[in-house]
Amino acid sequence: MDKRYQIFISSTFTDLKDERQSVLRAILELDHMPAGMELFPATDDSAWQLITDVIDSSDYYVLIIGGRYGSLDETGLGFTEKEYDYAIQTKKPVIPLLHEKPDNLPRERTETEAAAWQRLGSFRTKVQKKHTCVYWNTTEELKAKVIVGLTSAVKRHPAVGWVRADTVPTGATLAEVLGLKNRIAELEQVAATRDTGPPPGTDELAQGTDRFEISFNFTARPYDSHYPHVADTRYKATISPTWNSIFAAVAPTMINEATDKGLRNSLNSFFLGEARRSYQSRKQFKEKTLREFTFPDYQFDTCIVQMRALGLIKENDKRRSLKDTGTYWALTAYGNSAMVQLRAIRRVPVEDEVVASEATASSSEEDESKGSADD
Repeated sequence: MDKRYQIFISSTFTDLKDERQSVLRAILELDHMPAGMELFPATDDSAWQLITDVIDSSDYYVLIIGGRYGSLDETGLGFTEKEYDYAIQTKKPVIPLLHEKPDNLPRERTETEAAAWQRLGSFRTKVQKKHTCVYWNTTEELKAKVIVGLTSAVKRHPAVGWVRADTVPTGATLAEVLGLKNRIAELEQVAATRDTGPPPGTDELAQGTDRFEISFNFTARPYDSHYPHVADTRYKATISPTWNSIFAAVAPTMINEATDKGLRNSLNSFFLGEARRSYQSRKQFKEKTLREFTFPDYQFDTCIVQMRALGLIKENDKRRSLKDTGTYWALTAYGNSAMVQLRAIRRVPVEDEVVASEATASSSEEDESKGSADD
């Protein structure tokens, strides 16, 4: 929807006729609407009320200061300065355009009385302290700078603006927009729920406390070094950890992200630890060292695919250099939540009772000396 903005032009009039026309044309070229009250001098309360109404309905305020201060109200304040003060009071974005060297202007375009010249200087100083001002020397330069200043103000301070009546949405259109907004809110809620829960269709997949059988090979060597000729024995075996234990073991490596190799190494470390723990304690391996554990690669593939199918991990799609062709894995929002549930340390209930140590017997002499001291 195209917007047009109303721009209030404030300045003295007789000395800046050409400059005002130049600024007016610049505003029209930007497809905005100029407004100014130079033809309606504020000589009474009703005229001033009209001026404030126009400033209120404007989106931006352009102030042009040349070499004259202008006519005064009953309190001795210039009407241009009065308009400026009102624009500041109503928080209108101000584009201040000050003549760079008012001393060089022709005599008929400057103040000739010392008091008026002093008021002009004070007004310029007030504006310069409050704004980053733009300075001009010629009419053409002023036009170019007002275009730049307005374009920048519209970007930095977007205003309400005006639109054609035939572009305003009808009641039916507004109802349709409202319906779409409600639908978007519903979909966002569904997406949020999906992020913190398993994806649809995972009910039939192995997960949680279901077990995954892992086959592997390892070598057992006797502890006794007196028989170096005794050959190592190669064994085939299996372990069956739960999917929860597999995921809990490797999830922390993906809190930021993990390379594919890093994830596989993490799985291998978990399998190795579980296999060694499960078989080292068995009677047949009590006097032997277990070593050279090997796990088939396809079992790592299966674990990665399963965790991805369960919505616990995803391939990280962060942009990388063209030379980086590796695969990176990261936790999903659901995977992060599942990791916290599995790995966070839970509180141990403590009974509210006095804890006392075991009493130890003391000698009778110590008791007697303590008793004497107490007496």
